[in-house]
Amino acid sequence: MTSAASGAPARLHRLLRERGAWYLTGPLELATVIGRLERLEQDPNPALARPGSRLLLLDLDNQTLFNLRLAERCRSAGEASIFSPLGARLLGVRVGEQVTLHGFGSGWRLLLVQIQPA
Repeated sequence: MTSAASGAPARLHRLLRERGAWYLTGPLELATVIGRLERLEQDPNPALARPGSRLLLLDLDNQTLFNLRLAERCRSAGEASIFSPLGARLLGVRVGEQVTLHGFGSGWRLLLVQIQPA
């Protein structure tokens, strides 16, 4: 099996960032999201990424910053659903933590720089 064209990862990263693309379908991923939501409900700490939070993220592969809002449902560009792979991995993360989204060759590495509570 051959890999995608060399420009594909950048286009896929942009699609994820701008449209919150990809949707989880597996029961394991859904259970993970539900578990994180339950932990967030018990911990009112505003320093944790939760639905409604606006996040400033650093793409560690190309050193670019971008803003993203975590949402229950992705309604517009600049939002990521907590049920998407990107949103699910960001759920419950603290400033300074890294998140890796697998599936783009070596993965997409992000650093959470700032959280603005909902």
